[in-house]
Amino acid sequence: MPVEYYDHGLCNGCGTCVLTCPCDVFRLDKQNKKTIIAYRSECQVCGMCIIYCPTGAIAVTPEKDIKAMTAYM
Repeated sequence: MPVEYYDHGLCNGCGTCVLTCPCDVFRLDKQNKKTIIAYRSECQVCGMCIIYCPTGAIAVTPEKDIKAMTAYM
């Protein structure tokens, strides 16, 4: 799994990860005012969530179990 862990205690509910993730992995839980990982398997390990998270609540593993798609064989 690409998103290794997510610390809800550190999350301040700013939604920056939701806005910066190009793969739409995160959702903002409006009731709890925290981010949730909605589509973990969609993560492409770009690291945008780690770079922009102001509290460091997200950790991403550097490996993904699928091959990258290419336009050639």
